Amino acid sequence: MRLFVNPFAPRDRRPSRPETAANGAEAEAERHAQRQRIKEAVRKVLAPGEDAVISISELACGEDGCPDVETVIGIHEAGAPTRRLRLHLPLAEVGLADIAAAAEDARRTADKDASA
Repeated sequence: MRLFVNPFAPRDRRPSRPETAANGAEAEAERHAQRQRIKEAVRKVLAPGEDAVISISELACGEDGCPDVETVIGIHEAGAPTRRLRLHLPLAEVGLADIAAAAEDARRTADKDASA
């Protein structure tokens, strides 16, 4: 799989390209393992339905004051709105506590929006 480079991302925040194809394959395998680890953590912390689809993306964050990279977790369940968690951390640094905190923040934000 080829590394997608966003042409609209600020130039200083673009991810560097792997030097060789072997390094690129190793890096992709590592990212895949990290995504799987995070999916398992999401299932453990949030307990979505068994048929829920969990998507994990690591994106360059272009917002002011935002770290260079963020992880976005999407939880897609049939008959329910998609839940999205944004963690201002790279894939390698996301842990159980980070997922729980992001879910709590999302819940509080949804509660505020519903009461407004």
